[in-house]
Amino acid sequence: MKMDLYLLFMVLTSSIAKNFAQTGEDILTKMDINRDYKTISYVGVMSIYVKDNVRVKNLKSEALNGAETKALVEFTNPEDEGTRFLMLGKNLWIYFPAEEDVVKISGHMLKEGMMGSDVSYEDALESDALSEKYTITLSNEEKLNDRQCYVIVLEAKVKDVPYFKRKMWVDTKTFVALKEEMYAKSGKLLKVANVLETREIGGRNFPVKVEMVNTLRKDSKTVFEMKDVVFDKQMDEEKFSMRYLRR
Repeated sequence: MKMDLYLLFMVLTSSIAKNFAQTGEDILTKMDINRDYKTISYVGVMSIYVKDNVRVKNLKSEALNGAETKALVEFTNPEDEGTRFLMLGKNLWIYFPAEEDVVKISGHMLKEGMMGSDVSYEDALESDALSEKYTITLSNEEKLNDRQCYVIVLEAKVKDVPYFKRKMWVDTKTFVALKEEMYAKSGKLLKVANVLETREIGGRNFPVKVEMVNTLRKDSKTVFEMKDVVFDKQMDEEKFSMRYLRR
């Protein structure tokens, strides 16, 4: 009799668990909590691997989230020293110190790799909430590198997106997307991003080391690492201006 009651209990609790199961929207909302900040500053290292060659680029970056995202990136490695990027919403400019010239990145140039990396300018500009541009479906759960993950699939519901379909493996404990596959409308796999390291910073689980592989480039990948990450410190908004970019 006790065994029958136990089985009945298991059936009932299983049914209740299903009723309260995560949806794709629930998961994305919890992911956004990790990414929700007013400001961020960090020192970055971008390692670009092409066949047997590695090019390392150092940078420092500050960003401000408000009515529109504002970000300033300055490269500090010798060959790129003084090169700066300014992002204001959906607009991006580059300052080249040798020529003392500013170029706006637009059109087809947005799909090119930033500083020759596997990360496009289009990737860097993406700041809108994914739920605004994609329908989200919880596909299933599976393990990735011994970590239990929700597998969610996003499909574009608007035209102005860099990728028509995205598939993410989201850690069920930290709600960090540990892996992402990005697809064209044709179904062709374009890029794969893998989180190599996460840290708890300011109460957030945050990816600090990410590998990006562009499947359209042979024997190529880019590893981006963030150090000295600080959230929500006061920033001078004057930094995010064309005048400061040209300084």
